[in-house]
Amino acid sequence: MKKTYDVVFTDSKSADCKGFKESLTYCKNYIRRFNGTNHSYFADYKGGIIAIVCNETNQVVFNTKVL
Repeated sequence: MKKTYDVVFTDSKSADCKGFKESLTYCKNYIRRFNGTNHSYFADYKGGIIAIVCNETNQVVFNTKVL
């Protein structure tokens, strides 16, 4: 079974996910491309955490600070 991944934004007040069912590479590239911009949830979660979560296992496989 091929695993898919989603991007989740969190801070001390709330959390939002993109609803992706994409590859790990796609999600990492998405974060690299838009972190530090005002694209989508990046503006709302500056200083929070962005994580990549496996849709099948709910395991966090990558996380970093939202710039």
